[in-house]
Amino acid sequence: MAKKLTLNLITPEKQLISNLQVDMVILPALLGEMGVLPGHIKTIVQLGMGSMRYKQDGKEEEFAVLGGFVEVLNDVVNVFAEGADLADEIDEEAEKQKIKAAKESLSRKDADIDFELAEIEIKQALARMKVKKRHM
Repeated sequence: MAKKLTLNLITPEKQLISNLQVDMVILPALLGEMGVLPGHIKTIVQLGMGSMRYKQDGKEEEFAVLGGFVEVLNDVVNVFAEGADLADEIDEEAEKQKIKAAKESLSRKDADIDFELAEIEIKQALARMKVKKRHM
């Protein structure tokens, strides 16, 4: 039997994946996409916003992850994401509304607007939409 990885995906709200046996994990590392196969060296990497995919018995599943960290240790991949959404569960229209609202708040230029937070909300919504479009 071929060697497998054990995948865990944890967000502050809940654990989305627990001890899932997979063949490969592809992650949006901060400096570019990173693939993990069995036997990968021990590492800790900061995640960017984007697509996290895993392959299991010839099938691929995809999540939009919104930053965090990943730890690879002894064929266990622990993904500690600030947020994550399964591609098939992302509501594209809701993401468009989030972008619209954030852009409107930025255009008002009110003193009480948190510009950094509005920009992050736009980036997160765009990351989710990009993952969703790959599944349409």
